[in-house]
Amino acid sequence: MTGARGTGRSAVGVMSRPGLPFEAGLRVRSGSGVGSSVVRAAIVVVLLNFDQFPRLIARGFVVTAVLLAVPLILHEFLRPVSRARVVVFWVLVLFGVLALPGVARAPESEYGQQKFFLLVTLTMAAALAVAVLRGPRDVEMFAVVFVVSGLVLAVAALTGDSEGGRASGFGSNPIWLARAVGAALVALTWLYLRRRLSAWPAALLAVILLLGLIATGSRGPLLAAVVAMFFLVLAGLRLKIRQVRREWVGLTLMGALVLVVAALPSLLPPRVYALVVDPSEELFGSARAAMREATMPIIAENPGGIGYGNWGDYSGMAVYRYPHNLWLELPAEAGWLVGGSLVLAVLAVAFGLWLVSRREPAAGLVLGLLAFYAVAVSTSGDINGDRPLFVVLALGVLVLAGARARAAGGRLGESRRRARAPAWGTMSPVRQASEGGRREHTRRARALG
Repeated sequence: MTGARGTGRSAVGVMSRPGLPFEAGLRVRSGSGVGSSVVRAAIVVVLLNFDQFPRLIARGFVVTAVLLAVPLILHEFLRPVSRARVVVFWVLVLFGVLALPGVARAPESEYGQQKFFLLVTLTMAAALAVAVLRGPRDVEMFAVVFVVSGLVLAVAALTGDSEGGRASGFGSNPIWLARAVGAALVALTWLYLRRRLSAWPAALLAVILLLGLIATGSRGPLLAAVVAMFFLVLAGLRLKIRQVRREWVGLTLMGALVLVVAALPSLLPPRVYALVVDPSEELFGSARAAMREATMPIIAENPGGIGYGNWGDYSGMAVYRYPHNLWLELPAEAGWLVGGSLVLAVLAVAFGLWLVSRREPAAGLVLGLLAFYAVAVSTSGDINGDRPLFVVLALGVLVLAGARARAAGGRLGESRRRARAPAWGTMSPVRQASEGGRREHTRRARALG
């Protein structure tokens, strides 16, 4: 570890050495400093949350992030030890599959053309931007910057204008605003469980985020946050550490919160109260339920999909344009193969993160965010509005690549240690005779004793 500091090697380079865990990068001084980690993390967060800010600022954010991301990704490709190539490869594979329906059948409507164009540009660029993150220190900095962004949006939700009793922050969609704030709450919880924050500051920030989330009146992101918290705490309990007191405290508090809500649902905002008291209305009597019922026959009758942007024409609900559920939208418009590929990708990454969460703390963060967005995309947004899900999938690939490198390094180190250990058959004749005489002397002494 000291040698790494002396030579100025990067955190990723040190992590590739045998026997050092993926987490070691958090404790190793790398060639890139804190400023570099902040810039890399900010690029990813900006491409995640830019559309929650005023339009002029959002455009500046996007242009700046892309201009910074392109040279950084190219630089990562040239480094001898880098996860960027793995991330870029799998992102291109995934978006290549998603683009197939649009290539085979060009979108006909203006909405469909815009949808396909944004899919292969901005949405894919946001996922590719994850390649700028080098390792666990950058992932942790991503969580920090993500929380800061969420706090700004939560304060805007609490102090800004509202539409129909629902906060919109800087004028964005309340549901998408709730996603940004709710995901920040998940990241904050992970930082607390990782002991990067003490109890009182973490509690204060959590209250601000929770109040901002409730102010939006969005039920889907609130439910997603609850689900994500349980996955996050369970992943923390799997870590091979001696003390897991914070995880148990978190699990107890969440259980108590559920009991309070069940006993006193009137404490909740009206829309959330209606969901808790009578969920059948949301499941069977809402507009989303009607969208679901209209989409299922489309999926069943069109295995190859109906084409991007055509859901409104086929469903008879053109006013909505898309079913507000990614798990229904993709099979309906892109076909069974494409929709199934995304489901398989999410399950594979989630399963891999669950397995490595015993030794990789960053896996818990990504698993919690993946659970959050997997639930959130089932309530609103089209494939481009669900951009964060693809970013988190790329983040999961990054963490899994690091875990795999660590495991391979450990096996290589063990092989080298075994190779250095002299076997009996490889000893010199003089040493063999000396070793044999010593063992014979010991055997006779024990027999006489």
